Amino acid sequence: MNTLELYAHKLGEMVRIPTVSKREDEDLSLFYQLHNKMQELYPLLHQHLEKTILNGTLLYHWTGSDPERRPILFMGHQDVVPASDEGWYVPAYSGQVVDGNLYGRGALDCKSTMFVELQAVEELLAEGFTPPCDVYLVYSINEETGGDGTAAAVRYLQTKGIRLALVIDEGGAVIDKAVDGMDRPYAVIGITEKGYMDVKITARGKGGHSSTPPKGTPAARLFAFASEIEQKRPFAKKLLPEVKEMFAAMAPSFPQPLRFVLGNLWLFKPLVMALMPKISPFGEAVMATTCCFTMMKGSDAANVIPKEPWLVANLRTSVHQGCDASLAVLQKYADKYDLELEVLMRRDASPVSNIHSPEYAYVVDCIHKQFPDVGVAPYIIMGGTDCRHFHALTENALRFAPVRMTSAQSASCHGVNENVTVSALAEGVEFFKMFLKGYQL
Repeated sequence: MNTLELYAHKLGEMVRIPTVSKREDEDLSLFYQLHNKMQELYPLLHQHLEKTILNGTLLYHWTGSDPERRPILFMGHQDVVPASDEGWYVPAYSGQVVDGNLYGRGALDCKSTMFVELQAVEELLAEGFTPPCDVYLVYSINEETGGDGTAAAVRYLQTKGIRLALVIDEGGAVIDKAVDGMDRPYAVIGITEKGYMDVKITARGKGGHSSTPPKGTPAARLFAFASEIEQKRPFAKKLLPEVKEMFAAMAPSFPQPLRFVLGNLWLFKPLVMALMPKISPFGEAVMATTCCFTMMKGSDAANVIPKEPWLVANLRTSVHQGCDASLAVLQKYADKYDLELEVLMRRDASPVSNIHSPEYAYVVDCIHKQFPDVGVAPYIIMGGTDCRHFHALTENALRFAPVRMTSAQSASCHGVNENVTVSALAEGVEFFKMFLKGYQL
């Protein structure tokens, strides 16, 4: 088989094992099946790299030529979100190729990232290559559910006193239209992740029969609260320096007059801050904490006033207005409507990686060489990745998978017909081979 057929075969074999997210204390047999398949697919890697398994999470160590240089680490995750066959062109775990695209749950998120990293190492070993510094690979089993798999790997490395020069994880990618209106593909590099908080808002009252409703029923107070939050968007907006860099880097791809405005933020910053949130949800999300009401519970009957209805608000907190400060904003409005708040889950935004570091510049240089037709920009990750755990070990925790995808392919992650273009896998493999061969930091 030719190179692309080989790549499709290998990734297809990995996709066909349905490694849905698990806790470390659950049945991990499918993950160990994947481990066995990886050993079969990447024999040189398993012959030359030291493998450690931490409750299903894989950690590989490739010894470099200079042990004094700080190591680098590439990562991804083995787990996928669940999928049924309903609505798919082909079975959800088939790993089948149709018109040059490989379909299956995990084809993009995140087994393609695993594949291009593993395959690059395998091919470099076949060439007799030794990396200039130690290289680590980490693949967790529960990234999709925010589990502790990668944190265990971080703790393991900390016990060995390891400090990393650079981490590259999934998150950003090469996307044909990273933002609506662009005229070229962009490689977006995630440099931080917004925080996450689930807040339960409860209204208490007497309840009663719906035929004689009083004013200010618990449900009505909840609805008024939610409506005011959604209308006022009360969270502080700030244009971080890194967001300015993102807009400036993306400016050439937009039509006029937006190109001129984004390219001259020193003059138009107030205008951008006022208009971007109104033009696009993305524009608001990069500048402020967002709040979306996602769950609710009222009474169990249509003719009963609920005594304690509740809503759940999902907040993605900003770097400049973290969980405590964002919660204080909600509390102000909750007090107005006599509501109670309970934090169900929270984590603050991750630190912001330095976009002026030599490591970041090297990643950008490699992107330009491998993908000469694309623009490059830093990016704020709205969701979460395992990479956030590695800020404890490096100041350069970057989220970028060197895989081309369309905006439709990007949207297929976690949805039906998730797929990756097979030729894009070849570009990803070449990126990591070039990266390691040229790394001199």
